[in-house]
Amino acid sequence: MSVSRAKTQDVPGYLYYTSLTGRRPAVVVLHAFNQKPEDVERYSRELASLGMVSLAPRYTDASDGIGVAVRALRKLKSMSGVDPERVGLLGVSLGGTVALLASTQERVRFVVSVGGWVDLADLYRFLSRFPQGSPQKYIADLVRSTLGEPEENRELYELSSPVTYSDRISGSVLLIHGTEDSMVPASQSEALYRKLKELGRDVEYHPVEGGTHLLAGRESVVVDLVLRFLRARNVL
Repeated sequence: MSVSRAKTQDVPGYLYYTSLTGRRPAVVVLHAFNQKPEDVERYSRELASLGMVSLAPRYTDASDGIGVAVRALRKLKSMSGVDPERVGLLGVSLGGTVALLASTQERVRFVVSVGGWVDLADLYRFLSRFPQGSPQKYIADLVRSTLGEPEENRELYELSSPVTYSDRISGSVLLIHGTEDSMVPASQSEALYRKLKELGRDVEYHPVEGGTHLLAGRESVVVDLVLRFLRARNVL
């Protein structure tokens, strides 16, 4: 069955589907920093081919991404062909972080974070150790120019970190992370996994051995993990 793609206006981005009839599960697919919806199209199309309705919106950063993700969730829930009780989020890198944060604002059935960061202060300290001119140092400098140093503005860093809101994250949580990610270390997902387990939440963590940032080239592994996770919870 072929997947259709349509531009959306009220939430700028793309809608992917094989059919808009019935009561289908749905997912908001969130791209990484400096990416666009087309960059995560493989996930949008593959999930749509499984019978889901996928909405991939465009956003700039975490500050506007949360609002965009929440609007996208509400749009999906309002569609006649979508089951509002089987709607969730999937994000890559920054998109994973936005997905986790958005789930604290709008109730969802599931959240999938692929290499998302959860503790901004810890991430900043990790990235700031890299040499000037590296992409890691660029991100660290960008964070510092916006928030200052963690020691100076601890509260701002905490407010920007999903781990701060562990008890408010809704839905079943799937964390996927490459063990060789040099931009967002796998320890970030591990920290949230431990916290959610302590809270008695339904959470799974899957390290992808040898996987690098964005899990480039391992997209089929991600899709397989997501598929098994959703089927085990009767979302698909």
